[in-house]
Amino acid sequence: MTEEEKQPEQEEIKSDRGSKMMNDMIKGLRDFGSAALDKAEEYGKIATEKAEELTKLGKIKLDIHQLNRSRTKNLAELGELVLNLGEEKKLKKLDEHENYVTLVKSIKALDLEIKEKETQAEHAEVAESEESAADKG
Repeated sequence: MTEEEKQPEQEEIKSDRGSKMMNDMIKGLRDFGSAALDKAEEYGKIATEKAEELTKLGKIKLDIHQLNRSRTKNLAELGELVLNLGEEKKLKKLDEHENYVTLVKSIKALDLEIKEKETQAEHAEVAESEESAADKG
């Protein structure tokens, strides 16, 4: 065989090796891409769950804030009522005054509701921290 006849045969062998190498590289990239996609989906689900937990906790804390604002408003109204009744020398019959009784009941109800919401928030925060510890562990 002459040099010219051997050269195409060698190029064919090199070409086959190059094709196999390229095919192996493409297969490796596909496998890597597939694994990366699976991990991205997994992390996406975890992020969605965390966002839902934080949204729930945020809503509870917003409710607490709004309840505290209502309570503060009622306390201000109660203070103004007591001040006015004191000026009118009617404090002796305070517990008979309709607005006084209504405001006191409202404030006590808000106090209970605030405590319930704070308990909910504590439970949500504990659950979140336990989940975080489990994820890390």
